[in-house]
Amino acid sequence: MSWPDARRLRWEPTLRVPSDDGTEIAVEILGDNHPGPTVVFTHGWTFSSRSWHYQRALAERHRLVLMDHRDHGESGTGPREHRTVDQAGRDLYAVIAATSPDRDVVLVGHSMGGMTIMALAAEHPEMFGRQVKAVALVDTSSARDPQDNFGLRGPMAKAFMKQWSSSLALMVSDPDKAERARRSGSKISVAISRFLNLGSKPDKRLAAFTEAMSAATKAQVVGDFWVTLDALDQADALVAFGDVPTLVIVGDRDRLTPPAHSRAIAAAVRNARLLELRGAGHCPMLEQPAAVNAALAELIATATQTEPAHEAAQDAASEPPAPAPKRARTAKQKVAS
Repeated sequence: MSWPDARRLRWEPTLRVPSDDGTEIAVEILGDNHPGPTVVFTHGWTFSSRSWHYQRALAERHRLVLMDHRDHGESGTGPREHRTVDQAGRDLYAVIAATSPDRDVVLVGHSMGGMTIMALAAEHPEMFGRQVKAVALVDTSSARDPQDNFGLRGPMAKAFMKQWSSSLALMVSDPDKAERARRSGSKISVAISRFLNLGSKPDKRLAAFTEAMSAATKAQVVGDFWVTLDALDQADALVAFGDVPTLVIVGDRDRLTPPAHSRAIAAAVRNARLLELRGAGHCPMLEQPAAVNAALAELIATATQTEPAHEAAQDAASEPPAPAPKRARTAKQKVAS
C-alpha cells in the first residue's frame, strides 16, 4: 500500500447512517462480499477514518466498516451539546445496526474511538458476547489522569500545559478567533502533531498526515470534544467486556494516553492481551502497521475460531512507515490476565 497522503483526506461514503438525533454518520464498507464477522473501526479525537490507512488492506479477507465520528471527516454536523463520548457510543450503535444487523462484529477503536466502544458497552452491555465477539483498544484510556503532562517535566511541562489549556479554552469560548489563530500546515503545527501523535524518529510524512487530519477538524469541535474527554471516567464500562477477547495495544512513547492507561485497562478486563510497541507513539496503526495488523488478524481469528491470516497481515503493511531495521524489532508483547 502507498503512504497516507494528506491531500486525499476527502472521500465518498458508502452510506450515511442517521444517528438517534438525525446526525448523519459517514460510513465506508470494504470487502462486503466476505463472510464472517464485520470489523468496525472507530478513529480518535480530531482524526478521521483515514487514520486506518494501513488497516484497509485487511478487507482482502474480512468485511470492514469504517466510520467518521460526528463533526469529523465526512460525517455531518450535530448539535453542539451532543459532542460527547456518550453520544459517539450511540452513533456507533446506529452504525452497527445499519451495517451489520445480523452479523457478529469485532470492534476496533483508537484513542477516542476506544472510549466510544466503552460508551457503547456502558449503554448496551448485552451486545458484548452476543454480537460483539472481540474488541481491540488502541492507545486509549478509560479515565483521564490530571497528572498526565505529555511526558514533559519541570518548567517546560508547566508552560506547555498552560498553553494547551488556554488554546482548548479558546476553541470552546471563541471558536472563530481560535480558527483564525490556527497555523495549519505550518512547520510549528506539524511539529506539534509529531510531538503529540508519533513516537521516536517518525517519518515527516506521517507528521504531515496526522496534522492534516486534525487541521480538517474545526477548532470548536476539537475544544468541545476535549471537554468530555477531560472529564472521562468509563472504568465501570469495562465490566461489560466480560470474557470477550480483548486486545489492548499501546505505543510505549504515547504522550496523549500513556502506557499506564492501557495497562490499567488490560488489568481490568478478564480476557485481555496487552501488546506494547517500543518506539511507537499515539498512532501505532500508522507507525508500526505490520505489528498492529498481525495482532488484529489474530484477534479476528479468535472471534471466528479460525487460523489467523498471516499473509493478509503481511500484505496490509507492505509499505510500513517505519522500514528501518531498528523498527522491525520493536514489538514487545505482554499478556495481561
